[in-house]
Amino acid sequence: MATIILLDETRCRRMIAKPREGQPCTGCGYCCAESACGLAREYVAGVGAKHDGPCPALEFEDGRFWCGLVRHAGRYMDFPEDWADTMLGGLFAQVLGAGQGCDASDP
Repeated sequence: MATIILLDETRCRRMIAKPREGQPCTGCGYCCAESACGLAREYVAGVGAKHDGPCPALEFEDGRFWCGLVRHAGRYMDFPEDWADTMLGGLFAQVLGAGQGCDASDP
């Protein structure tokens, strides 16, 4: 597997290995580091349809990566966070299949 270089807060620590496609998510961030999903391309300011590279909504906390649109939708969409985080975050989680297992193709 190719090395993914991210500018994030991992402070050069070794990250969790990517699970095989379909296995439970480990929070490795591989899917979002490869490219931004359709939701991010549509809703995150400045991403656009032709965005290459890591998703700008990719967050790192507690030793793993998280989808910022699911956790903090308001932050990325310029909506009041209390409303957007609750309402849109849950909808985005459903659309992305959060909790359904790894959907990133095996290299």
